[in-house]
Amino acid sequence: MSKWWRQFVFELAMLFRNPWLLALPVFFALFNGLALGRVSPEQNLFQEAYNMHALIQTMTLGLVVFLGILSVRRDIRRPSYEWSSALPVSYGTKVSAKYLAGVLYCSLFTLVAAGLYAWFSGSQGVLPEITREYTVFFAMTYEVSYLVTFALAMLLAIAIPNRVVYLIGFCAWMFGTFFMDIFLIDKAGLNLLRTFHLNRLLTMEGAPHDAWGFDVLGNELFYSRMFVFSFTLLLLAVGVTVLDRIRPTKHKLAVWTAGGLALLLAVGAFVPYGLIWKERYDGYRAKLADPGLEMMGEDSPEGKKTDMFVIEDYDITLKKRKGDFLDLRAVLNIPAGELSGRNEIHLTLNRSFQVKEAKINGEPASFTHNGERLAIQLPKAGDVALKVEVAYGGTLFDYAPGFQGQGSVYAFSKGMSLFLPGYIAWYPLPGYQSIYVKTQHDSGIELGSRLLVQGNTSLKLKAEGFAYPLYTSIPETKRQEGTQIFEGQIRDGLSLFGGTFTELTEPGFPGKVVTSPYDQRFGNLVLQRWQDMYGYFAGWVDHFNPRLTQLLYLPNYSYITYSVENQAYIMSNNSYPEYLAKIVMNEMLLGSRRDEDPNLQVEEDIRLQLRALMWYVYFYEEEGYSTQDLTLGQADSNLLYELYSNEKERDPNRLNLRMMNQVGKALDEGKLEQVKRVLNIFYDRGLEIRNSDGKDSSEDRKIPYSEWEQVWKRVMGQ
Repeated sequence: MSKWWRQFVFELAMLFRNPWLLALPVFFALFNGLALGRVSPEQNLFQEAYNMHALIQTMTLGLVVFLGILSVRRDIRRPSYEWSSALPVSYGTKVSAKYLAGVLYCSLFTLVAAGLYAWFSGSQGVLPEITREYTVFFAMTYEVSYLVTFALAMLLAIAIPNRVVYLIGFCAWMFGTFFMDIFLIDKAGLNLLRTFHLNRLLTMEGAPHDAWGFDVLGNELFYSRMFVFSFTLLLLAVGVTVLDRIRPTKHKLAVWTAGGLALLLAVGAFVPYGLIWKERYDGYRAKLADPGLEMMGEDSPEGKKTDMFVIEDYDITLKKRKGDFLDLRAVLNIPAGELSGRNEIHLTLNRSFQVKEAKINGEPASFTHNGERLAIQLPKAGDVALKVEVAYGGTLFDYAPGFQGQGSVYAFSKGMSLFLPGYIAWYPLPGYQSIYVKTQHDSGIELGSRLLVQGNTSLKLKAEGFAYPLYTSIPETKRQEGTQIFEGQIRDGLSLFGGTFTELTEPGFPGKVVTSPYDQRFGNLVLQRWQDMYGYFAGWVDHFNPRLTQLLYLPNYSYITYSVENQAYIMSNNSYPEYLAKIVMNEMLLGSRRDEDPNLQVEEDIRLQLRALMWYVYFYEEEGYSTQDLTLGQADSNLLYELYSNEKERDPNRLNLRMMNQVGKALDEGKLEQVKRVLNIFYDRGLEIRNSDGKDSSEDRKIPYSEWEQVWKRVMGQ
């Protein structure tokens, strides 16, 4: 042991007495501090740090490769030091001492990266447990990369005796980082090779988001690290074995035994990691082989209306069991006559769930569940109201490799994280609808149409067994430990979210923002501006009807796209607080415009122009723009676009410009209250452009231009 300690102290001194090597961690700390210090409140600290470390750690790995090669070539593989092999110090002692000393030096970079991240995270007011989780992640990622890279560099120097090893080491560094990431993982889609990548930060599909932490990766990250540890031992054992073959020693049996054990350990550690990917690809290939899936472009909801029927209301119970198992029971009430002439009811339910039983009006019914298609036999009875019960359950981790290896997880329930989008059919949807579609030439699977036919339906959801709050797009009516109840009208389907979320509210304000811990500062900025704008509009809109009360700000491109769902705005795009607050306020005040007709003449319907005029008044009175500024388009063009657009086919007489000029002239004449009275009249008529019952818009919802002239003249006294 004394020989090993003396060797270790010697190797340590060779590193820590070098002023250039001691200066590098200092420069690394300065760079990290400056980069993290520039993160603004609008930015997510974790994502910014992740993107920064993904690049800078790759650069430090180049230094690790150089040090690993140099430590071996300094004496072990240097001809002038060949005499040292005759000393009574084993190769195992030399290699292990050099390796541990080198790793301790590299750990300085790990300590700097983790320490600075913890400091900046704590200064933002992030909860200590959240800070600790992500600090440990960065520390472990750095350290694991340094462990395997240093061992690889030492092995290269042992196996290649001349100076060309430096060039080979450079190639190994480039291959193990950029080349492997770009060509083998992304282009070739060999996701299994992620564990061999020297920098794990480059191998995740986009930066993980703190809304779900690392639960989305399941056990992949854990088993990957276990394999890397064992693979590192294998590299060191191979290095000692090579040295022993070059100059045989009396430790031959021990060396080969250690090498064999290291090989078995590495293979054994790779098995559970490989099984994770096998399970993911088995599920994906099962979809790919399903003959019932349609081709992309053939999944339009318009062609499926004949299979649709009305569901009056849902009553869903969701329970979380051990092992992330979801146990569900859905009760569907279907009005009489909806299934007239049919002998079975067609529903869409995700294939990840296994249906345990089905009942019709309390009696067991036979069923088949193939893919997403669930068919339940109907009793031979008259056109009576039906109560359909479906009990089902399963685990959910819906993975797809995606384009160029950039995989996506469409839905998941892992640990503290839950993501059940409405379009994934986690509860029974009416008719047969396309959840997944095949791309051209059956080359892959993607999500089908996300505008699934739902209709306007009442839904009650009871969630039990979750140790964390869940969020969805309908009101929450009850919350107590382990139980939540949601009730409301759904017309856009229903998505369910759970994770390490932060809920932001203000007294007296009906809206709330739900976001991740590191987006809390951003969420507060949005909430403040949203509240200010709400206060303005609520001050003069007589019958204010909030169409939206919740913002779910979860900027993660791998899982969700932004959309309005029932009474929530789900946002995945990184944005500016001011812009996002106005978008959410627009939806809250005016509702959706999803079902607008792009070919409808403005003369027949001016609801879009009226919506823009509400904001025209806001910019004039609240933000201080003059009517001339507004005419020149100096305010937010997105909210006022319908007043400026020059679409000759839809508006040959430029009625939009005429309306804006009328309002602008009235404001200049001091008739602000009269303008507000006009807008209140039309607001009460309804400015949302949405088919709430799932059918075509009726003519009485449109507001023709002639009514504008009539109301304007009456109120203005013209």
